Amino acid sequence: MSSKKLVIGIAAGVAALAIVGLIVAKKKSKKDKFSEKARDARDNFKSKLNDLQRKAKKEFNSALEDGEDLANRAKDRANEWANQITS
Repeated sequence: MSSKKLVIGIAAGVAALAIVGLIVAKKKSKKDKFSEKARDARDNFKSKLNDLQRKAKKEFNSALEDGEDLANRAKDRANEWANQITS
């Protein structure tokens, strides 16, 4: 085997490895981008869910206060009627 053929063989092997390396790196890059987008989507979803939870709690507490106010007004009105009847 001549040294010229050996050098050509080594060069071809290096070129093949370089191509395979680029293909693998590209696939990893796509996988990393996908993973990053998935993490971003997860974080965005968690943030929106926390906002929704906070708003729901606020609305619940507001409705609860309104219900208590209505119950107190009804109680006061019932007491007034009872006092009018007994007077």
